[in-house]
Amino acid sequence: MAEPPFILLLVAPDEADRRLVGGLLEPGRAEVHWVTSVRSALAAVAEHAHDAVLVDAALTTETTVRSLLEEDPRTQVILLGDPSGAGAVRAAREAGAVDHLPKAALDADTLERAVRYASDHRRSVDRLQHDALHDALTGLPNRTLFIDRLEQSLRRSRRRGPESGPAVLFLDLDRFKVVNDSLGHQVGDQLLHEVALRLDAALRPGDTVARMGGDEFTVLLEEVGDAREASVVAERVLATLADPFPIAGRELHVSGSIGIALAGPDADPEELIRDADVAMYRAKAQGSARHAVFDAQMHRHVVARLDMETELRHAIESDTLQVLFQPIVRTATGDIAGFEALCRWAVEPREFVAIAEETGLIVPLGRFVVREATRRAAQWNECVSVNVSGRQLADAGFPRAIEEALVESGARPSDLRLEVTESAMSHDPEAALRTLADLRDRVGVTAHLDDFGTGASSLRFLHRFPGDALKIDRSLVIEMLTDPGSYEIVKAIIGLAHNLGMEVIGEGVETAQHLASLGLLGCELAQGFHLSAPLTAEAAAHLLGPRRAAEPSPATPLRPVT
Repeated sequence: MAEPPFILLLVAPDEADRRLVGGLLEPGRAEVHWVTSVRSALAAVAEHAHDAVLVDAALTTETTVRSLLEEDPRTQVILLGDPSGAGAVRAAREAGAVDHLPKAALDADTLERAVRYASDHRRSVDRLQHDALHDALTGLPNRTLFIDRLEQSLRRSRRRGPESGPAVLFLDLDRFKVVNDSLGHQVGDQLLHEVALRLDAALRPGDTVARMGGDEFTVLLEEVGDAREASVVAERVLATLADPFPIAGRELHVSGSIGIALAGPDADPEELIRDADVAMYRAKAQGSARHAVFDAQMHRHVVARLDMETELRHAIESDTLQVLFQPIVRTATGDIAGFEALCRWAVEPREFVAIAEETGLIVPLGRFVVREATRRAAQWNECVSVNVSGRQLADAGFPRAIEEALVESGARPSDLRLEVTESAMSHDPEAALRTLADLRDRVGVTAHLDDFGTGASSLRFLHRFPGDALKIDRSLVIEMLTDPGSYEIVKAIIGLAHNLGMEVIGEGVETAQHLASLGLLGCELAQGFHLSAPLTAEAAAHLLGPRRAAEPSPATPLRPVT
């Protein structure tokens, strides 16, 4: 492939210099732009990239060189001719000039060699700068370049006035991790590249799409009048992702969640990106392929969650969380068969557990609960079960944490149960099953499948689940007395579990009728507020006192055993 011609800017008041330079360069090897003043040269450099700028020495001063470099730091300035002062060449070089060509000794080889050196250096700098400001995988601008363009857009917006301003879209791909983990990083990289092409094609002229990292992209919209206009672009972007991506012989489907942040008069680039990111999480919470516009309430919510995260972290580190114990009883006798350990704090469990999951605090939180559960199991000589999340199962240190808690407490492995929901295993079921099977076979700790009956694929791995019981979801148990469909589902689950050699625990027992119905259907174990609310460790220990004399029946309240 033929090399592109050099693009030269000659700054000289005398046309004889133009003829000299043009006559020494081989035809087709260079394109020479000629201006007669430094002022014109600055405008030319600002408008077009040149491989080298040849400046008549009579016009060259330190100020000239610095002005050209300020306009474009990549400019390669070459002095042409003999300056008036003895130290002028040295001063020009110190200011940034790369070469000096006296006219008296100038020939074709000398000129081409100097221009080639300057051109190679400029293009090398351009490549380095491009690589530093663009994503290697997709070729899109990276975070640094995106912020720079956003800053420029905000400055232009302030000069224009409040009628319109930039907006930032923050896009996160839905379910990309599933593709990446199941088909490999090579396929994932191809998918990201194709997504980048579609995003770029969906934008208006002058807008910018960048890759922030992973499967996150940002879009800079110039001169947006209102949220409706930005939403139209967001919907168009989401629509471009709707068609399948043909990659590696497969049709891959991916959608996105988009957050929108509109720039105010005093907007800061980093804050604008952060606000769009916050809005993206609101969109993702509403389902896939959604967009949401940032508002002040979202910011307050995020700040409150950050404060809660900090407080939760301190609570875990200082062991100030409370663990309660809800009894699990045998329906046939009312005897206590064990307890479920439930972590409690000053915030609703669902809320602080969600924060712990998002931040990774669920791992130290889970270890805290396991230590407390095994300590009480050893004291009471009773089985205690603990809930285990997907993040905990994926933690390489989870099995060791279980073993250490058993050793430290002196509890028997058979007195610890791990309650695992189907959703906790959904990310990587095979790895989760291996972890649970290892704990059962090597350590002696078995598991319960929690919240059974509400997932979409429980039957797919139920027969391989390394546990000895499943818990019927509380919503099914609560509704079984009024909804015939729920009753039949509960009945079928009990039969299925028994056929697989597993016991069944019915959650959500809120009335004597719930307990009686579960007993009649053959459900061995029950748990719920009709039997007992979650208890402090002291109250649970008291409950495990002398045997009560009530006659057993399916509706009899729980009876402690000694």
